[in-house]
Amino acid sequence: MSDEPAPPLAEAPLGPEAYAPPSAPPEGVQRQRLHPLTPLLESFRFLTAAAAAAGIQAFTSRNFLFAIYIALAAAVVGGIASLIALQYRGFVIWGRELHIYGGVFTRSHRTVPLDRLQSVDLVRPIRARLFGLAQLNIEVAGGDGTDAKLAYLKADRALELRAELLAIAGRPAADPPPEAPEGEAPDRDAGLLVPQVTVKRLALASLLEALPVQITAVAVFGTAFAVTGSIFGFSTVATTLWVGFFAPALLGYLQSTVAMVNRFLRNGRFRIGRDGGNLLVQRGLTDTSHETVPVDRVTGVSFDEPVMWRSRRWRRVEVWTAAVAQQSATAVKSTTALPVGEPHEVAIVAAAAVPDLPSVFETSRPPRRARWRLPLAWKQTGAALTERAFVVRHGLWVNTHVALPYARIQSVKVTQGRIQRMQGLATVRALAAGGLGHDAVALHRDVREAVAMASELRDRADAAAALERPRLS
Repeated sequence: MSDEPAPPLAEAPLGPEAYAPPSAPPEGVQRQRLHPLTPLLESFRFLTAAAAAAGIQAFTSRNFLFAIYIALAAAVVGGIASLIALQYRGFVIWGRELHIYGGVFTRSHRTVPLDRLQSVDLVRPIRARLFGLAQLNIEVAGGDGTDAKLAYLKADRALELRAELLAIAGRPAADPPPEAPEGEAPDRDAGLLVPQVTVKRLALASLLEALPVQITAVAVFGTAFAVTGSIFGFSTVATTLWVGFFAPALLGYLQSTVAMVNRFLRNGRFRIGRDGGNLLVQRGLTDTSHETVPVDRVTGVSFDEPVMWRSRRWRRVEVWTAAVAQQSATAVKSTTALPVGEPHEVAIVAAAAVPDLPSVFETSRPPRRARWRLPLAWKQTGAALTERAFVVRHGLWVNTHVALPYARIQSVKVTQGRIQRMQGLATVRALAAGGLGHDAVALHRDVREAVAMASELRDRADAAAALERPRLS
């Protein structure tokens, strides 16, 4: 055991020095109300389904009067329910806390400590944009994803409330971009880290990302149909395959197409800038959002490279934050910092998310005796300890580099399965600060290398965390 003293910790963790327990506002404090259309907008999908069912019924039975009665009844019931729900919904800012009230039969009262506020994102679904409304998604450090939301408010009121909440938390909102001089056209890329992603590039990238899986599925089904048809007869095989394979495959194709379109719509008009210690992300064609990513809470960066992007040298950049990393493993989400970009754009965004973080890495592959365990992805698997971060590489269709800064590593462990033990292999796993789902895994390393790598990771993580001011808690 070493006699050297452990490196000193930072003077204080990130966050308030002391946290007082929440206290409810006194009786008689006026609650601020949400917009009257809120209940109807929240039940939009249900109302759409009801309208579709009534329309189908009217078309099949030729009884259009019935559809009118159903629509009137739904409008009356929906209006009454909205009026009742609005009486119990609202919010109050009391001291350094946000109190959110809701519920009709089951009352709820949520308290959001603004001292721990991490971000307030402005989101405008298309159904809300039609009425000039917006919602606020509120995240606090140590929470489980989006801790609370205020939906819906008038867009200008939502902006004012967002600025007020951020000011109370000591995270002032970003200043508006400077206006162009008189007589000159405004520069859409002013104040951005990289130019706005064009619609043409985003559409092509979305198509190329989905193409390999679809082409592979067509090839597999086509080959199976040709072989079995030549043996058993094409008419018999066609009927059997349609029921057993083609119909489910068609559903899968539709889901893949919908996912591709949603990805395109979600990242349309993508813009990323930086204001002080925050990354500011704006995106969306139908549903728009304005997201804030605090740089001091970024725990990792990943770089995705789908197989059909490689000839164009395109990559996607995603960042992890402490609050997002604390969601359950099945619901983990990261923030897209660049949906598709050239090498120089990727480098700029990576350095903005984690200072001095490079965007190109050299990783070493697992030993050749582990190749049979990763027959297709062995060449795309690797790990490296760089000057700034622990980097791992994995994936076949989408090759991904995960960079975990040493200061954000919370724990390191070495695992070894029974077959790995027989081969003299082990896996190194570094967990990011925040918890489940987001970690860097170096698969199937030589056991001596794995032990040495884990030891070096612990030393570098302790040293980097000791130098951090303030330290991420």
